[in-house]
Amino acid sequence: MLGDAAVVALIGLRTPCGGLDHFRPGLMAAMLDRDAGGNLIRKSGVMGIVLADGTVRPGDAIRVALPQTQHRALRPV
Repeated sequence: MLGDAAVVALIGLRTPCGGLDHFRPGLMAAMLDRDAGGNLIRKSGVMGIVLADGTVRPGDAIRVALPQTQHRALRPV
């Protein structure tokens, strides 16, 4: 839950793509990094579905609830 009422179900991982630069030049480069061995690390976000709407403001609480059934790791979408 986000804020007092909004509920979002996370359904998958999102891999960054070059389309990010459409919103802000250089944003894609900010999503890439290298580990100590020089291997490429792609930072990613998550995709979600809004189950219940509501107003969300800076500083609002985020409450996480895991599924009652066995949950699976998120996969790239």
